[in-house]
Amino acid sequence: MPNSIQRQAYVNHNIRLFQSTDIPEALELCRVSGWNQLATDWTRLIEHEPTACFVIHDHEKILGTVTTTCYGNQLAWIGMMLVHEEYRRQGIAKELIKTCLDHLHSRKIRCIKLDATPTGKLVYSQLGFQDEWSFHRWQRKADDQAVARTDLASEYETGWNFQLDKVAFGVPRDQWLNRLAKHSHVTRYREGCGMIREGYLASYIGPVIASSPETARHIVKRLLALTNRTTFWDIPHPNRSAITLAREYGFEPVRTLTRMWTGLEPIQCDLNLQYAISDPGTG
Repeated sequence: MPNSIQRQAYVNHNIRLFQSTDIPEALELCRVSGWNQLATDWTRLIEHEPTACFVIHDHEKILGTVTTTCYGNQLAWIGMMLVHEEYRRQGIAKELIKTCLDHLHSRKIRCIKLDATPTGKLVYSQLGFQDEWSFHRWQRKADDQAVARTDLASEYETGWNFQLDKVAFGVPRDQWLNRLAKHSHVTRYREGCGMIREGYLASYIGPVIASSPETARHIVKRLLALTNRTTFWDIPHPNRSAITLAREYGFEPVRTLTRMWTGLEPIQCDLNLQYAISDPGTG
């Protein structure tokens, strides 16, 4: 196994664009790390940003991954930061983040965000990221008779409320939502909408955008009726109505993350309208 000096040497030189042929190795990193992503999640990311997702390798295997998701030139997201367990704490994550930042700065993105674990937060702080707010992953365990769902196909003919979503999220993300909807079930009411999709470990609710707690309740109830598997739901901590709703449906907080930002100015959003984020990798 290479020593730390050798590792640092190739950290600086063996970063390249993420390719579709890298997905099987990336999924292995997901499984080891206990992440929920499927191959479709990786495909969606690299199809959305084919020149802005990266891997670092040692010519034999992938040591780490990172993705970016851009929403015009106002906002971009850094996500899917994974490092092989044998090569952690060697500067790999920092080099990948720097690569993303260089790329996004070259595109003159005004604000760059990410969702940090407690471990990653220190690294991101050293690179100039500031705290914005925190959120919890909430989980509801599967029923005893739970089975994997394969029929959560999109009902996207019901559409998405892009105008409300822009207010809630802060910038338009129509193209990304259209991609996400292809692998999700989409539910829309007059004043809100939501998605649920399948993952390796659990079903995942998000995003959910609603103009009132009552609308959110209708959306979440309908989405939860579609799965009896363990379900994940990432809720912004400032949205107390969403937290109340999660508790009513039997969810419990299992993980804390911090939303962070860097750039010219933070993009403002309306968390009172955000009852679930889309996922920590894309906001």
